[in-house]
Amino acid sequence: MKNNAVVNVALVGNPNTGKTSLFNQLTGLKQKVGNYPGITVEKKHGICKLNETVKAQVTDLPGTYSINPTSLDETLVLDALLNEKNDSFPDVIVVVVEIENIKRNLLLFTQIKDLKIPTILVINMVDQMKRKGINIDVKQLEEKLNTKIVLASARKNIGIEQLKTTLLDYKKLNTTPISKITDRIDKDYFTKLKNAFPEFPLYKSWLLITQNNEFDFLNDKQKELVLKFREDLGCIKRYQHKETILRYQIINEVLKEKLS
Repeated sequence: MKNNAVVNVALVGNPNTGKTSLFNQLTGLKQKVGNYPGITVEKKHGICKLNETVKAQVTDLPGTYSINPTSLDETLVLDALLNEKNDSFPDVIVVVVEIENIKRNLLLFTQIKDLKIPTILVINMVDQMKRKGINIDVKQLEEKLNTKIVLASARKNIGIEQLKTTLLDYKKLNTTPISKITDRIDKDYFTKLKNAFPEFPLYKSWLLITQNNEFDFLNDKQKELVLKFREDLGCIKRYQHKETILRYQIINEVLKEKLS
C-alpha cells in the first residue's frame, strides 16, 4: 500500500460480468476517466471511502477472459498486474464473476490467484439466484479457492458494504495458489524458471516468458533471461495448452457439489 490511508484496488473480470456497475457503486461520482498513454482504450479510476480514515483508489481494468493476452485490452490488464513499479499497482485485486457463468469466469480467477496478490472473489448478480434455482455453498467454496467470497448485486446495491469491509482486511487474505499447476505441467522446467527469477512469484515469471511484448519494468539481466526462455516457443505453446486443461479440471473439481 503506497499510503497508509489509501488501498489500491484493481477490478478485474470477463466482459459482461457487471464489473463496471460494481465500480460505479463503489466510487459514485468520484471517478476519473481517461485513456492509456498513446491508445484509445478507456482507463477508469475512482475513489471509494472504506471507513472514516481509509480510502480505496479503485481501477476498473478492461474486461478480459485471460491474462494470457490475445488482445490489446488483455495486454493492458496483464501489465497492470505485473508492474510493481506502477503507482496504481494493486494491494488487492477484486475478481468479478457472474452467477450464471461461474465456471467460465473462474479461469481468470485461478490465474490471478497464482500471482500471490491478495484477491477477493465477488459473485455478482446474486439477486437472480432464486429465479434461476442456483445454490452456492459459500463456505466450502471459499475453502477450496483459498479466498474470501462476497455475494453481490451491483445493480441492486447488494453486498457493497461487505466488500468494503473485506477490502479493509485485505492483508488477512490467503494468497496461497489454488493448486501447484506448474508441478503438474513439468516440474523440472518450472523449477529452472523459478531459479532464474527467484525475486518473482513463479506464475509471474511464466507470464513474462509467454508474451511477445517487452516489459519496461524489468532490468537488463531479467530481460535477457526472458528472451532465453522464449527461444523454445514450441515448449511454451504446449505448456500453455496443458495449463488451460489443468485449470478447468481444477475448476470442475472445486465446483462439484459446491454449486447446484
